Amino acid sequence: MNSKFYFVAVCFVAVLAVVKAEQSDEEMKERGKDMLRNLAQDCKEKEKASDDDVESMVEDKMPETPVQKCFISCMQQQFGISDGKTFLKDGFIQISTMIFKKDEEKQKIAKEVAEECDGTANEDRCELSVDIWTCVKSAMEKRGITS
Repeated sequence: MNSKFYFVAVCFVAVLAVVKAEQSDEEMKERGKDMLRNLAQDCKEKEKASDDDVESMVEDKMPETPVQKCFISCMQQQFGISDGKTFLKDGFIQISTMIFKKDEEKQKIAKEVAEECDGTANEDRCELSVDIWTCVKSAMEKRGITS
């Protein structure tokens, strides 16, 4: 894994942890969202996504338009969750481990989610992003975790 990817992945994980933290105050959430917006800039440019498309991702909304789907695919690939054809279980576990490094129960759940979504594949990388999103969200909700 190259150092740029590792740095970006760590930043992404830190942002997700802040954005998703149930006990964080609004100011911390907003800072986390700002960091996530900044991390999304490469994919925003590559996929010609709008600010609204980025906001949909930041607000954890299901991608609906072709541009949103391709933008999410780019983000998933950037962080090792997808290779554009399949869900990458190991990448998901690695990111989850960084997010939940002090919470063994959540790490266990993340591994269960990864196992459940393993095998998710689609030749269309943009549609794959929705397949992954749907699988992960459903698997997490089954385990009592909501975004």
